[in-house]
Amino acid sequence: MSKYVVIKIGSSQEKVTIGDKLNVSSKLVSDTFIPVLASPKKGEVIVDEKELSKYKVEYKVIGSKKTKKINIFQYKNKTGNRRKMGYREENQIIEITKIHGFDGNEEEE
Repeated sequence: MSKYVVIKIGSSQEKVTIGDKLNVSSKLVSDTFIPVLASPKKGEVIVDEKELSKYKVEYKVIGSKKTKKINIFQYKNKTGNRRKMGYREENQIIEITKIHGFDGNEEEE
C-alpha cells in the first residue's frame, strides 16, 4: 500500500486508498475530501498545505445504514421521574473511487 492519503472526516482522520469502503455519518459527507497527508510514493510523505491542495479524494455513496441503538435513561431520585429514549444515527457507506494528484490519475484543471 504505497499510494495513500489521510483525510479528515469530522473530528477523526482515516487512511484511505482507491477502493476502500468507509462508514461515515450522513452529516459529515461533503462533495470531496481534502487530504491532511499524502503519500504518492513509498517512503515519501507530503504534509505541506500548498502541495496538498493538488490532491482531492472523490467517492461514491454505496448505501446507508443506521448505527447500533444507544439507550438513554434518565432517573431522578425520590420523584418517580423516569425517562427512557433510544437513538440511532444514520450512516452512509462510501467507496473511494479516485484520488486526483497521483501519477497516472491526474487531471489538469
